[in-house]
Amino acid sequence: MTRVHGLALAWAAALVAGGLLVATPAQAGRRHRSCAPDCAPAYAPAECAAPAPAPEPVTVTKTIMVPQTVYETMTVPVTVYKPVTKTKMITVYRNVPQTREVKRMVTQYVQVPKTRTETYTVSTPNWKEVTKDVTVMVSSVEAREGVRRVCKPVMTTEVRTVCRDHGAYECRTYVDCCGCCRTCKVWVPNVVKEEIQVQVCKHQVSEEAYTYNVNVCKPVAQTKTFKVCEMVSEQKTREVNYTVCEAQQVEKTFTETYCERVAEQKEVSYTECVATTEQREVKVAKCVLVPKEVTYTIYPNGCTTCK
Repeated sequence: MTRVHGLALAWAAALVAGGLLVATPAQAGRRHRSCAPDCAPAYAPAECAAPAPAPEPVTVTKTIMVPQTVYETMTVPVTVYKPVTKTKMITVYRNVPQTREVKRMVTQYVQVPKTRTETYTVSTPNWKEVTKDVTVMVSSVEAREGVRRVCKPVMTTEVRTVCRDHGAYECRTYVDCCGCCRTCKVWVPNVVKEEIQVQVCKHQVSEEAYTYNVNVCKPVAQTKTFKVCEMVSEQKTREVNYTVCEAQQVEKTFTETYCERVAEQKEVSYTECVATTEQREVKVAKCVLVPKEVTYTIYPNGCTTCK
């Protein structure tokens, strides 16, 4: 598309250049001169020559091809992926518990009775009488005298000094805050000290003699007979039964559970993207050549004005 557009622009430029270059041979020689209205010839004419009449400008109209971008609607194939739900059969394995009988050799401990002869020592008591002189403490009761302190209450008469009030009421006159005279009774104290006799109980401690009994232990020599036990050792023999644990290999049958894989066919659903071709309309930019009329004026001095 870019290449076609470039070729169209080049062709249009060539047509415009060809139209502008169409002129008389005299004008072709003056193309490089300025297009100003007051253009003058490049050289001065001879003074002896007569001035020629100025030619009139010529208006030329031509049709040229101009490139133009046009948007067209085209139908193109488009690949679209759509999800499609399908089903298929797959193989799955499931563990199924099974039981079986298995024989195995196991180590079993068995109690085996045995007998052995062993020697042991027996101690037999032997009693005999022995006479010994011993000292025995014999207790006896003796009467003894002692002195003890005894506290007894005794009533005595004592003289004590007390204070007594022998006062009396007296009538007294005073002036209150209002200026009035008032009379009231007032107690006048008269404290007098007096000596009186009182009965007092006091504790009196005195010593007195008394008799008391005492247990006294005195050593006494005596002869006594005692039984003494002497242990006599004797060696004897006996048969002893005992049990020993012995390991033995025994064949036993066990029931064990194992899992067996079982294949099954299972239908599963899955989603697959399927490519489909659809026709869609899209807008495409296209470069076309459009004819256009161009009018330009050719002046005698070689200037050109396009309209």
